[in-house]
Amino acid sequence: MHPIELQSITKRFKAAEKGEEEITILQDLSLNVIQGQSTAIIGRSGSGKSTLLHIAGGLDSPSEGKVFCSGIDFATLDDRKRSELRNLHIGFIFQANLLLEDFTALENVMAPALISGKKAKDCRERAVSLLRRLGLEDRMNHVPGKLSGGEKQRVAICRALMNEPEVILADEPTGALDEENATDVENLLLDLVKEEGRSLLLVTHNQEFAFKCDNVYLLKNRTLNLEKSLS
Repeated sequence: MHPIELQSITKRFKAAEKGEEEITILQDLSLNVIQGQSTAIIGRSGSGKSTLLHIAGGLDSPSEGKVFCSGIDFATLDDRKRSELRNLHIGFIFQANLLLEDFTALENVMAPALISGKKAKDCRERAVSLLRRLGLEDRMNHVPGKLSGGEKQRVAICRALMNEPEVILADEPTGALDEENATDVENLLLDLVKEEGRSLLLVTHNQEFAFKCDNVYLLKNRTLNLEKSLS
């Protein structure tokens, strides 16, 4: 069983103009996210990379096909159960870090665990440990407005790891960073996969970052083409 399994996924959208046919952005696409490996998806803007990632994480639903998270079909769950499954098994990192501006770095990192019902004391201990590991021990009590771009993204990574997810889904996680901070974040994510046996599914325009991953797919003409494989 894989952390995330996509089976024969097709995604269609209604055309912007009334009377036009639906637009197919993904067609009969399958992908297994392998435990302990990093997988990157590259492709042109508008090719459907972010749509695919949102479907993989249960944030969007396919028009056809099935998506399994830890063996559970997202389509069989109501909204509450789907959110619970995501919160327990998936950590999300987005280009826009989506931190809560009125909360400190520590509070932002603690939030997913508190939502899942864990004790505040336990949440705090893990959040502090994660922030220290990522070199943010002196920034824990700062709100996002007092953090640099690289620091914000590291906080977002801590938040994604808070519930010890099996898989991390990352959508252009270095797209808004300068070269130095981007490299730091890239290496951090790949190291976490190796050190903790987690899985990473990354979508990016950055081919250099992508080809550091174990597996690389090109999303083109609505389907995936394997460019690099660990096996």
